[in-house]
Amino acid sequence: MLQIIAAWNLVHPQDNMAKAVSDIKLRGNNKETFLTGEFANGIASKKIRCLSVSNIADKHCPTRRDLYFYKGINRLRRAREQQLWGNKAGYIVEEYVESVLRSKAWKATKAYSEVIKKRNGCHSRFIKENRESLNRLEELEVSPSVKEGDTDWLLTLLSHNGRAELGLNILHSLLKENDSLDAKHVQIKEKVKSHPTQIGMNSPVIPDFIIPEFGIVGDIKTGVEFAPFFQLTCAGYALAYENENGHTINWGIIYFFPTRNPSAYVRPITFAQVYIFPIDDELRQWFLDIRDEAYRIISRRDPPSFPDVDKRKTCLYCKFRNHCVDCGLELQEQ
Repeated sequence: MLQIIAAWNLVHPQDNMAKAVSDIKLRGNNKETFLTGEFANGIASKKIRCLSVSNIADKHCPTRRDLYFYKGINRLRRAREQQLWGNKAGYIVEEYVESVLRSKAWKATKAYSEVIKKRNGCHSRFIKENRESLNRLEELEVSPSVKEGDTDWLLTLLSHNGRAELGLNILHSLLKENDSLDAKHVQIKEKVKSHPTQIGMNSPVIPDFIIPEFGIVGDIKTGVEFAPFFQLTCAGYALAYENENGHTINWGIIYFFPTRNPSAYVRPITFAQVYIFPIDDELRQWFLDIRDEAYRIISRRDPPSFPDVDKRKTCLYCKFRNHCVDCGLELQEQ
């Protein structure tokens, strides 16, 4: 995650893109962003369950059957969920990235060979401390219908990414100025206590990282490729933070780490990608529309219908796949 510091300081979006955030109206403390009375009363009376930011933003199933099975009035028991390599890998990546941010290994490092040596030591400690989780990840590599991932290759990518992060932080230590964004400004997993009946999100809301002094909120994402709806998560976090204390958040950062290679022919060394964007009214409205749609769905007595046949590729990676198959969903082998 250290590369977000170098990227921000080199891009200076607060100067170059100031117009994009100069007149934001849909702040989290503005009543225009609040839930309708029907949903707010439903949450207050516990007739419907309050949603998290990820429940709202992570729209994988085209009809949102998965959301209904999580939070709907007639939801399924969690014991029926299917564990998946991709989800487990996401947690491993988050732990690794956060460990790199907290590391002090960059101090007094002046050569590439030292960077490699120090990161190799940190990498070995990470594997030792997370051996149980990594063993479980290896067990999940092959599902009944699809090969999902390669744990050894994921660890290789994380190791190389850690070296790059350390190198960028050394560069930052040489270039930083008094007003530069620095690692000390980044708050990891800070709890945001918004009002669920107003903004429609569970409290506390816990962003992967937040940088209040610079008006930034960020999320760590994993998968095969970047998806536009990833940005919705940052919009939700921004609204929640503003709802708590009225302070403004204008910028979102997605730190995307590719955990799986979409090609069967090559295995390139890849690095995390940083996406910096304004959380403007257009993005906020998109989140609010998705939020309201999600509450309409979970308020129903019955789950949504199956996705159309041409939209069922994501079904193979759904935690509720087996349940839908039992209910009559037909899937073709991919």
